[in-house]
Amino acid sequence: MCRAFYEMFEESTNRGIQMGIKQGIEQGIERGVKNTQIKIAIKMLVRNNQTLEEISEIVGLDLNALRELKKSI
Repeated sequence: MCRAFYEMFEESTNRGIQMGIKQGIEQGIERGVKNTQIKIAIKMLVRNNQTLEEISEIVGLDLNALRELKKSI
């Protein structure tokens, strides 16, 4: 009986670790995408003189976030 509990514990631990790794990878991808969007938005603001509304639609960033970004440039 102890062996069965140990195997159940080991299996659920492994599943938990796998889920944690998967979530970490997904979060990293999301952050990477957001960083790329911000870089594109900065380039567009500096080089193309597009409106914030146009940039917001193109890169998928919130208009208020772009306003804050523009203030920092």
